[in-house]
Amino acid sequence: MRKGKKSHRLALFSLLLLMAALVGQAAIAQAPAHLIVNTSFLNVRSGPGAGHGIITVVPGGTILPVIARDRNLTWYEVESDAGNGYVNSSYTIRRGDFSGIPWAGGSSGPSGLTTATGDVAPGTAHVVVNTSYLNVREGPGVDYPIVAVVPGGTALPVLEISIGGHWYKVETAAGAGWLRHVYTVTRGNYDNVPQTGISLHIYSASDSAILGGAAHVVVNTAYLNIRSGPGVGHDIILTVPGGSRLLVTGGAGNGNWYEIETNNGPGWLNTFYTAARGDFSRLPSASSHLNGATPRAIVNTARLHIRSGPGTSHGSVTIVNGGTVLELTGKSGDGVWYQTKGSFGTGWLHGDYVVMRGNVGGLGIVG
Repeated sequence: MRKGKKSHRLALFSLLLLMAALVGQAAIAQAPAHLIVNTSFLNVRSGPGAGHGIITVVPGGTILPVIARDRNLTWYEVESDAGNGYVNSSYTIRRGDFSGIPWAGGSSGPSGLTTATGDVAPGTAHVVVNTSYLNVREGPGVDYPIVAVVPGGTALPVLEISIGGHWYKVETAAGAGWLRHVYTVTRGNYDNVPQTGISLHIYSASDSAILGGAAHVVVNTAYLNIRSGPGVGHDIILTVPGGSRLLVTGGAGNGNWYEIETNNGPGWLNTFYTAARGDFSRLPSASSHLNGATPRAIVNTARLHIRSGPGTSHGSVTIVNGGTVLELTGKSGDGVWYQTKGSFGTGWLHGDYVVMRGNVGGLGIVG
């Protein structure tokens, strides 16, 4: 009997907790629109813009009831202890129901606002807007005119992906346009979506060396920019898709950037977005002389014989692994064989099995 009473009390307690949770969820769902300041201090201004005077400054965590929203979708009119004013919503967290919030000045909202979308078939490539409002432009860049403004939650079919993968071409009720994918969530199958300026099969110019265990990286992000130098300030020379295998030929010294080989020539990538594979023990460091204009060869086959003279009739001095970087000191008269030096001494290699870098044209004829 005692056990039955205890079970009854537990059941009653659980029911009360469930009712409290449901009431709490209903309260949240029906909460009026408000902003929570998520910066140390935030200026409340007399108008929607940084050029307007400051009415008051509120600390982080302050809750500000929303009265109206401006057409630029950044500034909101709010209530404060010092009276009504405007805040930049970029420094706040939105909470509550904004569906009934009027537009400031009695306007009908931002120009080009559309809530309709093209048909999105189940499983097809599409994005869902996960910001309050998102501009859809005529081209893949912020300098293009705005075609439409779509609200958060809108689903849009994806037609194309731009170079770099940063902009998606989508279909809206106002026509096709481009949006920044960072403000969306991707859904569906993208296998058949064309990718402007991106080859789907960018592999290293040295696949044989990679298969032989040479130092290489595998791109483990959707797309990765290959740059002309070790840093984001350098120009983008190529964009490669995830899964690309790229032969590593050098490092920047800080471990953050690798010099690599592609079908389009040499470049640099940020190691944070790759997985390292193969043997990095012989990789030239940033302090090595094997960079810049120094004539050098990168072995792009799994194994390569270094011979005592310029021809296959000469004996093998040593065998070097794919990816090895060797300084060149001369060439044969027919331009097929190149003299090189290393820990093995001096030898010759065949030019068909290496990638040339540096001032190779300045090499003199030996013998």
